[in-house]
Amino acid sequence: MEKAYPVIIEPLNYQHLEQVILLLQNVSTYLPPVRCHNEIWTAFQSQSNVHSVVAIKGDIVIGYGSIIIELKIRGGKMGHIEDIVSHPNQRNKGIGKMIVSALYDIARSKSCYKVSLQCQQHNISFYEKCDFKLSGTTMQRFIE
Repeated sequence: MEKAYPVIIEPLNYQHLEQVILLLQNVSTYLPPVRCHNEIWTAFQSQSNVHSVVAIKGDIVIGYGSIIIELKIRGGKMGHIEDIVSHPNQRNKGIGKMIVSALYDIARSKSCYKVSLQCQQHNISFYEKCDFKLSGTTMQRFIE
């Protein structure tokens, strides 16, 4: 019988990095080589406007998300939620909602006036359950 560990949301640490990178394979095919992990971590954690959290069950990372705090030209702050992911075996258990809520709380603590995110059409209902409203259209252009 599997031991029932509580899900804990905590700030991202270096010890979580490898598990987070593998977990993100569920939303993107980019997989940096392990030899680059130290360099990636050093650059990533040096960004004072980026805040990341993990969902931990036992000693396993089962979810991840981040928020970037942008200082706008008129002085306000806006949060941009990115990379929300939960382990496929842990979906529909409230993990994603816990992560989004934790990131929203970070935005509030940083005095953001708004939080936005970009998502795929099939994820709209999930974010609506997290109290986000559909607003406009997002477009992107990849740099080749």
